[in-house]
Order: sequence, then C-alpha cells, then structure tokens
Amino acid sequence: MAFNLFRWLFGKETESKKVDMKAVYYNLASEIYIRELAFNIITNKIANVLSKCEVNVYEKNKKMKNEEWYRWNIQPNKNQNATEFRNKLIYRLFHDNEALIVVNSKELYVADSFFVNDEKAFFEHTFENVQVDNFTFGRKLTMSEVFYFKLSSSDIKSLLDSTLQLYGKLINAAYSNYLVSNGNKGMLYVDQFAEQQDDFEDTLNEMLNEDFKKFFSGSNAVMPMYQGFKYEELKNTGNQVTTRDFKALLDDVIHITANAFGVPKSIANGDVQDTSKAIDEFLTFCIDPLIELLTDEINRKLFSMFQILNGYSIKFDTKAIKHIDLLDVATAIDKLISSGCFCVNDIRRVLGEDEIDEDWANQFFMTKNYTAIEDLIKEMKGGGKDEQRKILSTQKKFRRPKS
Repeated sequence: MAFNLFRWLFGKETESKKVDMKAVYYNLASEIYIRELAFNIITNKIANVLSKCEVNVYEKNKKMKNEEWYRWNIQPNKNQNATEFRNKLIYRLFHDNEALIVVNSKELYVADSFFVNDEKAFFEHTFENVQVDNFTFGRKLTMSEVFYFKLSSSDIKSLLDSTLQLYGKLINAAYSNYLVSNGNKGMLYVDQFAEQQDDFEDTLNEMLNEDFKKFFSGSNAVMPMYQGFKYEELKNTGNQVTTRDFKALLDDVIHITANAFGVPKSIANGDVQDTSKAIDEFLTFCIDPLIELLTDEINRKLFSMFQILNGYSIKFDTKAIKHIDLLDVATAIDKLISSGCFCVNDIRRVLGEDEIDEDWANQFFMTKNYTAIEDLIKEMKGGGKDEQRKILSTQKKFRRPKS
C-alpha cells in the first residue's frame, strides 16, 4: 500500500469514496416526470382544440380551396398530416417559448432546434443551425424565409419548472409517508437458545430476506417460526396516509400549469360541470390569443401588403371547437337563417354536414318580420303622403252612400 502523507499528518482518510446516487437520480427523475406529465396534459388539450380549427384561405375576400388550403389543413409535408404537424408546433411553442416553421420544396416542417440571431435591431434577423429531425440546414435562414412564433417575452416553461420543483419534493415526501404509513412493521424477538445455534446467521438472514418478504407481499401466506424466534406486529397509531394526499398535490401541479397557459381548471381536470362556460373561457384567454399569434405571422409571410389590403388572407375557423347537438340548436339555426345572417350551407358546414349542391342552399333568406328602421318609423307616424292618399281613396271606395 502506498504511503499517504496527508493521512499520516492529519490522521484522516483522504481516499476517494463512492457515493450512492440512486436515491438522487430517483428523486430528480420523479420531479421531472411529474412536471412533464402536467405539461403534456395541458399542451395536448390545446393542440387537440387547435386541430379542430379549419384554416380558411381567402382571395379577394372570397373563400378558396387551393394549394395553400391543402398544405395547412391536410398535408403540410410528405411525412405528417395536419394534426400531427399542429401537435408538434404547439409542443415546441410552449416547451421552448418559440417555434419555427421552415419551407422546403413547398412543404412545411417544424424545426426541432435552432438558434436565432436577433442582435441587429434594424436588420433582418437570421436563424442558424436549424435542425429538422436529423437534418441540419447548412446555411442561415432569414426571417422572411420562415414562420417564426414567439409565445411571450419571458420563458414561461422555465419559470414554471422552477416553481414546481417544490411540489415535486412534496410529492416525493407524500409518497415516502404513504409507504411508511401503510407498510408492515413488527418486532422479532430472538432468545439465547437461537443465538447459540451454529447456523443462526444463515437462518436469520433467510428469515428476514426471503421468508418475511414473501409473507408481507402475499395475499394469503403463512410464516413458519423457528424455535427461539417470536414475531410481534406493531400497529400504526398515527394518521393513515392515503393516495388522496398524493393526488391532491398532483392536481395542484396540473392546476398551476393550466393557469400559466390560460387553460381553465375544469378543462384541465376533465370535469363536465359548466363545460360550455369553461370552453368559452378557454377560447377567450388561451385559444384566441394563440390563433391571433399564428394568423398574424402566417399572413405577413404569405401575402404582401397590397394583397392583404385587397382581401388575401388566412383565418382559423373556431366554430367547430364546440360539440353541437342538432336538437339543442334547432331554434338558433332557424333564427340564423331567417335573419339573413347565414345561408343553409354555412350552417351545414358548422354542423359538420355535407353541403347541398343547389343554388338555393347558397342563397340568403329573411322573414317578413324584419323591416328597415326607416319604414318602421314611417309606419309609426302614419306613413308618407302617398300612403295617406291610398288610405283616403280606399275609404271613399267603401264608404256607404247617404240614405
């Protein structure tokens, strides 16, 4: 053995010791899993709602179904459909606080990683090391070549992870308390007769490591006790910890995550009470701002200022987000058509029904109950001079002759 000068001088062991990192890895992994579970629950709900929105393309204020409509609604690229594409876009946007869509051979791809160079305030920003799956672009991409979305000025995901670290530790503590509270505990008494046996250590190890393990894990089990051994079970006199304590903390993590991204608590939990009100709040504070962010960026990159001023644009249609029961909305359908606000095919599209290939299905109708305000005022005042002449001539015609 080599001479250790420091141990000889100070009388201390200076050799390196191995540290058991299993417990550290377990606690760290469980905290990450809990945060990622809550994050994926919320982002999946947002992506599922966005996938129900049709992207309408307008040319000169007329709705069109062209190549652009096909790319955003059916197949953005040869490897993804529109739903998969939007799911990846939402995940990257909320996970990284920014997302990048690149165009390659008229196909759309969501970048997995990139570096944005935004140091030059008055010059076009560029993107370097743009990677899609295992392919990396070998050149810089300019802002005008891509669709770049940024969620907010601060990285909400990083702030959220830092906030939820404490909850991860609390959940680990609740899990440990649950195991301690609901575990089997007892006292094993060993007398001198058993200790004096030659095979005492082997018998004791076999009993503790094998026999008791099978006895506690089995639903029906018998524990043989050797001579000189006596087992006495200890009853838990403290408060019984249940899985409800664990679930309550997990619900807190989900609620905090949902609140950070503008998702109502009832939608995050999957509750069915007041679903309509919750969806309205969900649309107002989460989906509508998100759609506005996507629409602004897509429009300014697809169309020039001249085209936008002349009715070229894309719009996300959010009317299909809510599930519609025909029997519940029958009265509303009648009012929408009879007021001249929508035609029959407009209503059928919202309901998810096939359009009718007839001219009358695209016409607008209005009942006679509706009239112009000017005509109503004239009627209330007794009509104009022409109307008064008609009334007088009618009265003369049907006036009885004098006897």
